[in-house]
Amino acid sequence: MTGKKYSLSELFLDNSDYVKVLSTMVSTQIKERGILLLNPSFKSISPEQDFYIADKALVLFYQLYELTAYAFGFPYFPISVYDVEKLVDPQSPLGKMLS
Repeated sequence: MTGKKYSLSELFLDNSDYVKVLSTMVSTQIKERGILLLNPSFKSISPEQDFYIADKALVLFYQLYELTAYAFGFPYFPISVYDVEKLVDPQSPLGKMLS
């Protein structure tokens, strides 16, 4: 471990369209989990989206009131590294999980 803070874009290959792919996955989870949004039209994650990595998953999360009401807490969306394997930069922390 180096302690380096990575941006989301550093985890994926150039031109991989990771924002679109991850946005679709988040949108699906919002619908499946019945998350009530403050702004009903979720369009996309941000290229600078907050995230952490845990248990072979990329977990995207939002701050309070950014996506939904306070009662829902910090909304988070786990995505298995295996579901985005083809987009992952092999030299990134996600890529190292796949080796």
